[in-house]
Order: sequence, then C-alpha cells, then structure tokens
Amino acid sequence: EFISISAFLLFATQIIFFVNFWWSLFKGEKAPLNPWHDNGLEWTLPSPAPHGNWVTPPTVYRGPYEFSVPGVSEDYLPQNRKLPTDREPALAPAHGD
Repeated sequence: EFISISAFLLFATQIIFFVNFWWSLFKGEKAPLNPWHDNGLEWTLPSPAPHGNWVTPPTVYRGPYEFSVPGVSEDYLPQNRKLPTDREPALAPAHGD
C-alpha cells in the first residue's frame, strides 16, 4: 500500500511539472535579453541566434569573471562594454605570422 501511494504522489508531481512546463512555454512572458545580468558574450545574442552568431564579432575588453570593477556602480559589466579607462585590444596576428 505504501508503494502504491508513493507511486501516485510521484505521478502527481510529474503532472504539476508538465502543466507548468506547457503553461510557461505557450502562455509565459518572454525573458529579457540578459535576465541574469551575466558578463559573458552568449547573453548579447538575440534568441534564436542568427547563423554565425554575430553579424560583426564583438570587441572584448575584459574576461567574463571580472566583477567589482572600480568606477562601475553595479557588479554587472559585460565583456563588450567599453569603459573610458579601457584601451583598444591588440589585433590578433594573421595566420602564419
């Protein structure tokens, strides 16, 4: 009897999960472009991402895990946001150089 009740409860929780999943898929509100305020470049792309990701590749000024930058009020600073103190990154050498 205990196993039967446990199986029923497990099935009931799965129903709740699937109802929530389908409701969110069709009736839920769309998330903004970067809902987590992540610093990585993957959050700068629209959804779905176009072929080749970016029309022009973004310029990267810092690593994805640089937090608490002096002079920035929030802890969120994307890799491609240029600060007045940032300099232009060096160009990569051509293939074969």
